[in-house]
Amino acid sequence: MTVVLVACRVGLAVVFAIAGISKLRDLSGTRRAVAGFGVPESAAPTAAVLVPLAELAVAIALVVPVTAVAAATAAVALLAFFSAGIAANLARGRRPDCHCFGQVQPGPIGARTLARNGILAALALVIVAAG
Repeated sequence: MTVVLVACRVGLAVVFAIAGISKLRDLSGTRRAVAGFGVPESAAPTAAVLVPLAELAVAIALVVPVTAVAAATAAVALLAFFSAGIAANLARGRRPDCHCFGQVQPGPIGARTLARNGILAALALVIVAAG
């Protein structure tokens, strides 16, 4: 089980690190994407910085054994928050650019985006459950 937990932690850390770094490298695109999801224009610049910083904090904390469970819990919370925004936009018939990984993987949101978040959340929950 230890190998599985380490693989989950490292895998999630890589995903969150790529997402955070990619967003920070393209702040204008991140700001547009955040606004596209419905964040008010006045708050979009702040959110465009805070979201990737939160992702990077989770990535770093996942690789430190003593903070891994808290980081996995934060990962679940972030993924739930992102998924709620995605689901709300899809329910309104809107498909803004995900910008989930900056310009590494641009494209509109969809069911695949929710499925990916669900898989990542499941990995994080394995870590949380293992304590």
